[in-house]
Amino acid sequence: MNITLRQKMNTQPHSESWSRRRFLRGVGDLTLGALASGQAALAQEGATSGQAPAIENNVLRVSLSPQDASLTVVDKRIGLVWRQQARPGFRVALDTMSIAPTSLSTKVVGEEGTYAVTLSFAKECPHAFDLQLEMPDQRYTSLPAYPFPFAAPEKSWYYVQNTSGEGILMPLEKAEEINKPFGWSGGQPWWGLTDLKRAMLARIDTFRKPDTKSDREDRTIYATPMRINYAFLTEGGYLGLAKEYRNYFLGLHPEMQPLQERVKDRPALASLKDGVYVYLWGENPAEDLKLVTEMKAAGIERGIAAFYGRHEIDRALCDGIKQLGWVVGRYQMPTGNLFHVSKNRGWPSALLTGRLEPEKLLANSNLSAWERVCGKQVLPAWMERANTSIRDYGVELFYFDTLVVQLAPCLHPDHPSTIEENQQARREIMRKTRELGMIIGSGEGICPTWALPDLDFFEGQMSLRTYADTPLKIPAGGYATDLGDDYQPQAAFTLDETRRIPLYQLGFHDYVAGTWVWRDTNYQSTPFAWKKDLLNILYGTMPMWHITSRLWESRKAKLVASYQNIASVRKRIGFAQMVGHGWLTADRSVQFTDWDTGDRVIVNFGDRPFERKPRELVPRRSFVIERAEGERPEATYPSSCCGQWTPRSTNSLGG
Repeated sequence: MNITLRQKMNTQPHSESWSRRRFLRGVGDLTLGALASGQAALAQEGATSGQAPAIENNVLRVSLSPQDASLTVVDKRIGLVWRQQARPGFRVALDTMSIAPTSLSTKVVGEEGTYAVTLSFAKECPHAFDLQLEMPDQRYTSLPAYPFPFAAPEKSWYYVQNTSGEGILMPLEKAEEINKPFGWSGGQPWWGLTDLKRAMLARIDTFRKPDTKSDREDRTIYATPMRINYAFLTEGGYLGLAKEYRNYFLGLHPEMQPLQERVKDRPALASLKDGVYVYLWGENPAEDLKLVTEMKAAGIERGIAAFYGRHEIDRALCDGIKQLGWVVGRYQMPTGNLFHVSKNRGWPSALLTGRLEPEKLLANSNLSAWERVCGKQVLPAWMERANTSIRDYGVELFYFDTLVVQLAPCLHPDHPSTIEENQQARREIMRKTRELGMIIGSGEGICPTWALPDLDFFEGQMSLRTYADTPLKIPAGGYATDLGDDYQPQAAFTLDETRRIPLYQLGFHDYVAGTWVWRDTNYQSTPFAWKKDLLNILYGTMPMWHITSRLWESRKAKLVASYQNIASVRKRIGFAQMVGHGWLTADRSVQFTDWDTGDRVIVNFGDRPFERKPRELVPRRSFVIERAEGERPEATYPSSCCGQWTPRSTNSLGG
């Protein structure tokens, strides 16, 4: 079959040795052989004298232990020392070492073989360094044993984690409670450590296929060579880490426009600012139009009416909804489910890591199902369908379920592609559909940042699927399920305000809208709906509902109040940049978010009133939005991708 594809999957890309080139520039006419032997001799001499080989700049000193291959970083600004958690069985092959003023290359011998490692500084980012890891004869790998993760310098630090959607702050003293630690399985490809002021970030810049299951084991697959960036902050805590990644990502994608600017070309997109995202499950188009009409009359001014396909839509339904000021959207799956290719649910990872032979998988697969796996094969037919839907019904929004989640290589002999090529093809599907004037969303299992340049909203962004997921079959009737108190085990993670932190909103609130996942909407458990509403208010994100005639009639008063409360805040900050987040009580029951509009949102999750000013209370389970006193709380971090961020608002425990 596919010798070409096999070569694409198994051939490691060429990696340049820039440390050697830079060293050559600095020393003039020494021969390459003399340099190599001289550098190795210097490295061995340093190791013998007890000095670990190192590179340094004005901010950091990074040294490599020859004995166990661990890294030690000294932050010269504050004298803080960071050390890795070394595992036994690793050492540096000193005779392979090459050192230049801003880089170090060597081989590390360990339990899984030999790794080629390069450390390097970039002039524009003095508080960070890159580590490139090559693994001979491996094009893809699970999380390797090397490099080791960094340990917190002191006690009482936290692990800063990007889950499938939002962030979570886990005490390192309870490390056994952390799912998938020190890997990159989340929507944003970075993790960090912080004491709420000082912090470090580990960001992966190369391809990964994240594991989206809700358990401790991490099945994420990485392309090699892996390139990891480590950054060290003297202040800002997790806010600084979020802004560090924002600056880096926006620097890579200068073409991205904030949501507010996109409204000029696509006016319907304004619904993402303060509307509610509604899946309608009526028996026919007339019933759904009647429902939206009643909801508008009851005070629900703006919404997105999303149709899964329980019944066919018609022009009268779509035009009627738009005349009410709502947006018409369709649930679609241009790309298919991977389980249709093979009954082996783990086939993409097994294929990438060599545990499953391509020829064997192809021979036992459903050949026609590859047509829906391959993004470039899907694109022409999908564009024809999209144009038809727009022309015949006036659709304004498409939600592409799992398009950004179910990634795999394509082995079809007529159109093979690598998993990276498939990812790019899926970006093309989103981009070209958006160019038709559509609002585009995706997500469900994870909200990966690689999709950000090509979509407008994520379903599932408010979720923490890394820790909890609701096992409801929505099209089969799960939309009408009220889990009640049975939701408590999931709420212990998903709705735990003491551990949740808005990492996605701190990074990209003004660039992508977010909501819950359709298995876990605001009213999937009515006893917990109040807390989901407050999280939407605090984070400035969209609520999500399932609506039938029965659900509307039984919850009408609650739904109207929910909408009006959330919309009253989102009208002001729905497309704003979040510039701060913190706690106003020691138990974290009262929290705030600051916005570049000059607004501050205060939410009281607790069961007692909170006195924010003398004789001014925030009632229990309630909120206020106020203008910040004095100057607007604008972000003060620089626009360069690696600029250090200086916070205006920091967490105040008990303050």
